[in-house]
Amino acid sequence: MQYKTLGRTGLTVSRLGFGGIPIQRINQEETNSIFAVCRELGINFIDTARGYTDSEKKIGKAIAGNREQFYLASKSSRRDALGLRADLETCLSLLKIEYVDLYQLHMVSTMEVWDQVQGPGGAMEELLKAQQEGLIRFIGVTSHNNEVMQHMIEASVFDTAQFPLNVVESQFVGCLNSATGRNMGTIAMKPLAGGSFAKPSLALRYLFDKDITTAIVGMDSVAQVRENYAALLQGSLSAEESAELKVEARTLGSDFCRRCEYCLPCPQDVRIPQVFI
Repeated sequence: MQYKTLGRTGLTVSRLGFGGIPIQRINQEETNSIFAVCRELGINFIDTARGYTDSEKKIGKAIAGNREQFYLASKSSRRDALGLRADLETCLSLLKIEYVDLYQLHMVSTMEVWDQVQGPGGAMEELLKAQQEGLIRFIGVTSHNNEVMQHMIEASVFDTAQFPLNVVESQFVGCLNSATGRNMGTIAMKPLAGGSFAKPSLALRYLFDKDITTAIVGMDSVAQVRENYAALLQGSLSAEESAELKVEARTLGSDFCRRCEYCLPCPQDVRIPQVFI
């Protein structure tokens, strides 16, 4: 496994991180098997969120007795102090931990939301308070809007920044450079663009050539974990592979479903991502 320092946190994290969204789709036994392989391969950065239904709960059970082998990150999309505190307490309870290594404000993608979370009674004040209490080691933010993310990076209040980055979504490269220049840890979400690439290993290797600290890949099987680990070990893309990937990226365009499943659950029980496949 390759490791890199997560910015000013000083944490040494695996460049291949684990994204917790797909855990919602599988059972506890499958989750346990996946995390056993993560331990075997040295994948030590785990990202989940309160909004990912039972992801925190399953991960908590899967890492029981092995907490020290992982750096755990979770997120809250609550915008007020009381809401964030409630999410954090639930997170700690479900993960069965006394503190979380990284806690992030989730999907701060408009300036209105940014103003809300940092205003009086906003989530930011509770985030800092919980950090002072020792419940959170480091604080971060996630966004799907590069302009808002750039603004938050320049505020210099967060230890990490998490944003989409892949061969299709390159608009966050400026954020990557800005965050790196401020010694922030950088976390790439959607590195495989929701599984849209015919050869996902090429997309992952493309990203590992960037100066990103860690790429969190959503994985719901042992086979996927091993395949992505193998991609990391293959090194940089050849000129031919790079050209092949860019051709496919152009066919996808910029507007397509990344199957992040943030649209779920649907009140009408529609599997929305499958509609766009």
